[in-house]
Amino acid sequence: MQLHITEQAKQSIQQATEAYPDKKMQLRYDTEGCGCAVSGIPVIWLTDELAGECELLETNGAPVYIQSSQKVFFDEKMTIDYYEKAGTLMLKSPAQMFSPRMSILVK
Repeated sequence: MQLHITEQAKQSIQQATEAYPDKKMQLRYDTEGCGCAVSGIPVIWLTDELAGECELLETNGAPVYIQSSQKVFFDEKMTIDYYEKAGTLMLKSPAQMFSPRMSILVK
């Protein structure tokens, strides 16, 4: 999987991660509270330990990991961009919008 991170998104991620330099970034499909294992939202976790069996995504920025079993919820080529109106990150691919307001959670 390839994950392109725009320059604006890189700046936003860097600001969010400055206080946690030792934590790893993991792209997750969070299903907690969504009622079903196939209903979820994309989120970035900043974590000391990666959850599950993970692989490193091909990125043009900081290392980002993904749980191997969650790859099915994402496209082969994705972009993290910065949504200026909302002041949040968004995750999209050429085929779809995954999340116009993706969160970064510290675990």
